[in-house]
Amino acid sequence: MKIIRDYKSDIYNLKNRLLGNCYTAIIGKTKYYFEFEINKNQAKIVFADKLSIINDIIDEFRKYDQYVNIFYTEDRSFYKAFDEKFTFKLPIEIIQPTKFFVNKDRLDAISKYLEDIDVYVPVQIINDEYVLVDGHARLLAKYNEDNKMINVYMVNENKALDNLVYIAKEYNIKNVKSLNTLTEDEYNEYIKTISEIE
Repeated sequence: MKIIRDYKSDIYNLKNRLLGNCYTAIIGKTKYYFEFEINKNQAKIVFADKLSIINDIIDEFRKYDQYVNIFYTEDRSFYKAFDEKFTFKLPIEIIQPTKFFVNKDRLDAISKYLEDIDVYVPVQIINDEYVLVDGHARLLAKYNEDNKMINVYMVNENKALDNLVYIAKEYNIKNVKSLNTLTEDEYNEYIKTISEIE
């Protein structure tokens, strides 16, 4: 089984898709669709094509959004809870990015949906600095709205990020406002190039 965080399939609600809350599982030649609607630390499962693999989908979901600890279907036929993740607020400008570019098309698309949403991003501490692990577009969107603070939660240390922080600083990327934006085509080409190097 292969599980992908699905930003493209039209079967999903546009808002949930753009915010990264949709997952498609591929088993053989069959695709199964799963969509989550997030409210603070809870995720309502809007639809799940194959409930027997929902635990695998939730595990994949929590790789990106560990602060979400309660999952349920609307009729409460499925319910699962994890230990609550401690969250706190940080000034956006002190958070060190680990990416060099943000997809401008995606940034523009999600910005309108984030206005009234509490955003949570994962961080870890490297050399006494808070370092952003994921959610660069969400953080930049909030910064562009003139937000000064962002909700964060700590995640397990990932040594691979040390090199990314070093390279980012070499290119003078020291906070989210110094991130460059690329069009969808430019961003996809960048991702393809990075994948070939790895």
